[in-house]
Amino acid sequence: MNIPFDEMPDTSRVWVYAANRKLTEAEQLEITQKGQSFVSSWTAHQQQLKASFTILHNVFMVISVDEQVNDVSGCGIDKSIHFIKELEAAYDLNLFNRLQVELWVNNDVLLTNKQKTAVMLQEGTVNDQTKLFNKTVTTKAAFLSEFLISLGGSWVLPQQQAG
Repeated sequence: MNIPFDEMPDTSRVWVYAANRKLTEAEQLEITQKGQSFVSSWTAHQQQLKASFTILHNVFMVISVDEQVNDVSGCGIDKSIHFIKELEAAYDLNLFNRLQVELWVNNDVLLTNKQKTAVMLQEGTVNDQTKLFNKTVTTKAAFLSEFLISLGGSWVLPQQQAG
């Protein structure tokens, strides 16, 4: 059952996957169609899940499930990971790179890594107030309040560099 993300309850579970490159408009349209088709037929233990799929900022794929309707369970999560791996193969993407860092710079997503972020900090390209996308959020409520956080104090910067 495909539900728009903004209509999902704040208690919904969320998974955020970041592409290793920006998606083209055509890719976004195709992937969105595939994602919405996936969540429309997504089940766990033969129970229909109330879920959503969306793409944000040309980079982030967000899947959410309302577990107040049905629990997603391990088998349901496995199905979603299989779907994401299919997208990786079909579009030559890496969606599981946890070392990638996504910053919000000049109203756009900058894909980088921890080492390059430290260099940019030293050069003054970014600072501890630069926004970082936090892919570790696990609920819609956390997504709404903690998906975009300050670089300072995040896991990306050693605490002595922040400030």
